[in-house]
Amino acid sequence: MKIFQRKKSGYYLPLIMTIAAVVFIITTAILSLAFGNFRIVKKQGQSTTALNVAEAGINYYLWHLSHNSQDYCDGNSCTGNGPFGPYTHQYKDVDGNILGEYELTITPPVSGGNTVTVRSVGETVTGEKRTILASLGVPSFAQYSFVTNSEAWFGDTETTNGLVHSNKGIHFDGVANGLVTAAVSTYTPSTCFGGDGSVKNGVWGTGGPTTYWNFPVPQIDFNQITTDLSALQTAAIDDGIHLPTLVDNQGRKTHSGYALQFNGNGTVLIGKVTASRDAGNSGGTCTAHSRADSLIQSVVWDATATALPNNGIIYVADNAWIWGTITSRLTVASGRLPDTTSTNTSVYLQNDIVYAAKDGSVALGIVSQSDIRVNSNSENDLVLDAYLLSQKGKVFRPLYSGNVRNSISIYGGIASNSWWTWSWVNGSGTVVSGYQNTTQTYDPYLTLNPPPLFPKTGSHAILSWKEEPIL
Repeated sequence: MKIFQRKKSGYYLPLIMTIAAVVFIITTAILSLAFGNFRIVKKQGQSTTALNVAEAGINYYLWHLSHNSQDYCDGNSCTGNGPFGPYTHQYKDVDGNILGEYELTITPPVSGGNTVTVRSVGETVTGEKRTILASLGVPSFAQYSFVTNSEAWFGDTETTNGLVHSNKGIHFDGVANGLVTAAVSTYTPSTCFGGDGSVKNGVWGTGGPTTYWNFPVPQIDFNQITTDLSALQTAAIDDGIHLPTLVDNQGRKTHSGYALQFNGNGTVLIGKVTASRDAGNSGGTCTAHSRADSLIQSVVWDATATALPNNGIIYVADNAWIWGTITSRLTVASGRLPDTTSTNTSVYLQNDIVYAAKDGSVALGIVSQSDIRVNSNSENDLVLDAYLLSQKGKVFRPLYSGNVRNSISIYGGIASNSWWTWSWVNGSGTVVSGYQNTTQTYDPYLTLNPPPLFPKTGSHAILSWKEEPIL
C-alpha cells in the first residue's frame, strides 16, 4: 500500500528567498558597477573638457600675440615686469553654451628674448580643472642645427642632432637624431653634392632613419634677415653697442673693420683694424673655390674695455673679427645698410670663442650680411661656441692648399645661405686643406631661448607644451 504525504506549506520559501537574494546581489553589483563606470566616464569626459578649455586659452593667446606681439596683459595696461594676470575668459560651444572658463597668466620674454610663457587653467562648469603651460614665440633660425638656402650633403661619417633643413635638397648618408627636411619634393643634385645627373627626392641617400626625412616643407626665407638686421641696428643704437662704418667724409674706407675681443669679465675690448690682407674672393660654387682670407695686420685698440650692453646687442656696420670668452647672452651682427651688394660685410674667425657655461645662461649669435670665414691662420684646434648665420654668403674655411689643421669644434648651429665646409679632400678622401676632424654639437637651449633678437623664420607658434598637475 502507498501512502502519499503532502509537503508542508512554506517548503519552497527558503529556496525562493535565497534565489531572490542572489539575484538582488548580482543586480546590485551590476548596477553599482555600471554607475561607477558612468561616474568614471563622466569624470573623464569632464577632465577632457577641462583640457580642451585650457588648450583654448593657449590658442586664444597665440591668436592675440599674432595681432599684437608686444601685449602681455591681454589688452590691459601692464604694470611691473610680470607675470601678468590672471585674465579669465568664458569658453562656449558652437551653440553658445558655456562649458567652462580659462584663466591665463602671462610671463613676458626675458630681455632680448622672444618667448612668452602662458599658463592656462581650464575649468568646467562642474569644477573639473586642468592646467597647460606653453611657450609661445616666433621661431628663429636658431631652432635649426643646420639650415641652408643651398644644397647640402652629409657624409656617412656625420651625425646630425636637432633640425636640419635645406631649401634646395639634401643628400643624406649620415645618421640623424632629428628631422631632416627639404623645401623641394625632387631635384637634380649637382656633382659636387654627389649627384649623377638623375632626379632625386628632396632628401635622399644611404643614411637614416628615413622616418625622420620630410619633404616638401615650406621654405626658410633668408631675405627677411635684412629686416632683422635693421631691427638689430636700431636696438644697438637705442640701448646696445653700435659701431659705425669706418669711412671718411667722402665715403672712402679708412679701416678694414672692427676687432672684438670678449674678455670673460662682462666686457669687450674694441679695436679698429687698420690693415688686413685679403687673399682673394671665395668663389661662387662648390666647383670653383678661390682663396678667401682677411688676416689682421694691425689693430688700434680702445684705451679701455667696454661693458657688455644690457640688451645684449652689438651691431657692427662694417667687417668684424671676433674671439674671446662669452659670459652672457649676446647677438653680434655685421651689416652695412642700406643693403648694397658692393658694401656687404663679412665676419672673420681665427681664435677660440668659448662659453663660460653651457647651461642656457650664455649664448652668442653671430649674424653676417655676407660670409662667415675661418681664416688660414686659425688655431690648430679651434673652438667656436656660437650660432653662425650668413645671410647672403657661406659659413666656411676657404681652400688653402696644404694648409691643414687638426680639429674644429662647433657648439651652437649653422645657417648658411650658400654651401658650408670646414675641410677639403682630394679624390682619395685625404684632407688637403682645412680641418681633419670636425665636431658640431647643437645647443639645445637655443630652440626656446635664441640669442637676443635673433633673426626669425615665421610667425608666432607654440614652441613647447606640457600639462602641469593641479596642486
